[in-house]
Amino acid sequence: MHLRRSLDLLGFSLAMAGNLFAQQTEDDPQRMTLTGLRAMAVHARVQLSERATLADIDESLLRSKLEQGIRREGISVVTRNEVRDGSGAHLSLLYLVLETRDKAGEKSGFAAFSCLQLEQHVIVPRLGRYAYAVVPTWRSCGVLMGSPEAYSGTIQRNADEQIARFVEAWRSVNSPRPAQPVG
Repeated sequence: MHLRRSLDLLGFSLAMAGNLFAQQTEDDPQRMTLTGLRAMAVHARVQLSERATLADIDESLLRSKLEQGIRREGISVVTRNEVRDGSGAHLSLLYLVLETRDKAGEKSGFAAFSCLQLEQHVIVPRLGRYAYAVVPTWRSCGVLMGSPEAYSGTIQRNADEQIARFVEAWRSVNSPRPAQPVG
């Protein structure tokens, strides 16, 4: 019961935050952090709760969708071997998934927290010196719910929506370059 109330409160909070996101201005500081960003590492992860019996989602498929979406905009994908010398930007698509149950304790569906977040290395002037930090600079998050049968399809559709939101925000502050071959 406590978990259900927490999920309801989380969903309401995120719904309200979504309304604020839609009201942001063109000079939105979160969006402005995407200016000039032309290379980033990507990561996708679906984390199921301990007791969940839902089918595994192919994380490599989600990562591939993410890579293809940003490559179409001319953004380079930094590979694991290049991260040390890369741009210092990391785009992560994360899902935290709970299996829901009805009052009788039978499986009834799922609830998932979804977040696409960009983190970047930044320089912070501090006491006459510079400190380096990794901070989230752009994010799009939400809550998904559905039946066990709709689980995989709902996650895949949400991933497409999240990627489209990022691309739209990125386009609003960058001129697209010619697309790089996907491979």
